[in-house]
Amino acid sequence: MIRGSAFAALSMTLAGSSVAVLGTLRDHPVFAGQALRFGLAAVLLHLLVRRFGPPGPAPRLTPAQWLRVLVLAGLGMVGFNVAATAAGHHTDPAFVGVVVGTAPLVVGVLTPLLARARPSGRVVVAGLLVAAGVAAAHGLGAPAGGAGLALAVVALAAEVVFALVAAPLVAPLGALRVSAYACMAAVPLCLAGVVATGAYVLPTPGELAAVVWLGAVATAVAYVLWFTALDLIGAERAVLFSGLVPLSAVATTAVLGTGAPGAGHLVGAVAVVAGLVVGTVERRPARLRGRVAPGGEGEAPWVSDSVPPSSTAPISTP
Repeated sequence: MIRGSAFAALSMTLAGSSVAVLGTLRDHPVFAGQALRFGLAAVLLHLLVRRFGPPGPAPRLTPAQWLRVLVLAGLGMVGFNVAATAAGHHTDPAFVGVVVGTAPLVVGVLTPLLARARPSGRVVVAGLLVAAGVAAAHGLGAPAGGAGLALAVVALAAEVVFALVAAPLVAPLGALRVSAYACMAAVPLCLAGVVATGAYVLPTPGELAAVVWLGAVATAVAYVLWFTALDLIGAERAVLFSGLVPLSAVATTAVLGTGAPGAGHLVGAVAVVAGLVVGTVERRPARLRGRVAPGGEGEAPWVSDSVPPSSTAPISTP
C-alpha cells in the first residue's frame, strides 16, 4: 500500500506541476501540441522498454487489449486534454476543475458496481473529502451551462476512463509497456485532429521547452508511476491522489513566483489529505487478492482485477 500510494502521489504531483507550463501552450493548437507531447513520450518510453523491459519478444496484444489501449489513448488521454481545454474556453476553468475533481467519488462508486458489488463506504467518504478539497482549492467558479457543462462532463468521463481502462493491462504487459503503447496510439489520433482542424504552427522556443517537460516528465515518467500504482493499490484508491493535482499546481506557481497560495488552498489541502488518510490507511497490511486472468470467467468488463482489501470490488494525465 505504501509503495503504490507513493507512486500515485508522485505521479499526480508531476501532473500538477505541469500546469505551471501549460500557459506557455495556451495559444498553440491543441492537437498539434498533444501530438508533439505524446510523440516525444512514445520515443522515450520505447527506449526505456528496450533498455529496462523484460527480455524476449514483446507480448502480442489480444484484440480486447488493443481496444483498451485505443480507448485509453483516445478518451483517457487525448480526449481529456481536448475536452478540458475546450471547456475552459466556454466556462470558468475553476468550474471545470471542480467537475473533474469528482472523479475519485465516481470511480469509488462505479468500480464495484461494474463488478456487481456494493461500494465501500470508506472509499466513498474519501472521494467526497477529496472532491471537497479540490473545490476549495480551485474555487467553485461560475456555474456552466450548455457547451461548457457538456465538455466538463466529457473531461470527467475521460478522467474516469483513464483510471479504469488501463488497470487490467498492467498485470500482463507491465506499466512501462502500457505507457508506451498508449502514447504511441495517441500520436496518430492527434495527427488526425491536426488534419481535421488544419491548425498547426511550429512551436516557439518557449513552447518547445514546455512540450519537452510535458512529454518527458508529466507524461513518460508520470504515466509509468500512475499505471504501476493502479496495479498495486487499485483505481479506487489511486484516483484519490488526483486531488493533489491542483495543490501541486499552486505549490509550483508559488515556487516560480507566478502565484501565491490562499486560504482556500490551505483548506483544500487539509481536506485532500484527510481523504487520502481515510481511503488508504489500513488497520492491517494491505494485500492484493482475487486475481482474475484477462478474459477469464467472471471478469468484469473495463474493471481491474486487483481487489483492494477494504472493498468487495476489483479495480489513470493530465
